[in-house]
Amino acid sequence: MKLRVIVTMLALAAAGCASVTVSNQWKDPAWAGPPLSNVVVVGIARSDTTRRVFEDTFVSQLRTAGIKAEPSYTQIPPGEGASVKLSDLVKASGADAVMVTRVQRVDRKVDVDPGYAGFSRRGFYGWYGGAWAASPTVTQYDVVSLETTVWDPKNDKLVWSATSQRVASENIPKVTTELATTLIPKMKSDGVLR
Repeated sequence: MKLRVIVTMLALAAAGCASVTVSNQWKDPAWAGPPLSNVVVVGIARSDTTRRVFEDTFVSQLRTAGIKAEPSYTQIPPGEGASVKLSDLVKASGADAVMVTRVQRVDRKVDVDPGYAGFSRRGFYGWYGGAWAASPTVTQYDVVSLETTVWDPKNDKLVWSATSQRVASENIPKVTTELATTLIPKMKSDGVLR
């Protein structure tokens, strides 16, 4: 029984430490560049706090990678009607790219550890101990799928996109840092970012 508890704890710890995985990635084959070097970062979120934390964290990671970046929340209020202000921000900042990340979906996952049926003794007491050991452990967790797109505002065209997944977490700075450290090198190797 101790082994089952340890295995379950390790599985939960692994889920909590899960990193970002990229399932799909695309670059417009017709886009000739040059690599982008000045990005406005837009996080689509119902919570303004989540949006601000996401944008600030991703901007910090882009700057660390040598890319000029600015969060959109400094000029654009939350909500759908801000496209005119986004256009003004892109022009005013001289940005040659707009990067947008949004939650695509959240999937509930269920892991079932069936336990083991090692009955060591006969009789009721042996059965009772074995029944506890054989009872399954059920763990539920959410996997968040994000879509990140990079747009060329001069042409109003999509240049690059990726779909990524990660076990859900309330720690937005950590999740955003993981996302940025996964996606920025991919964008650079694809020639999208300088």
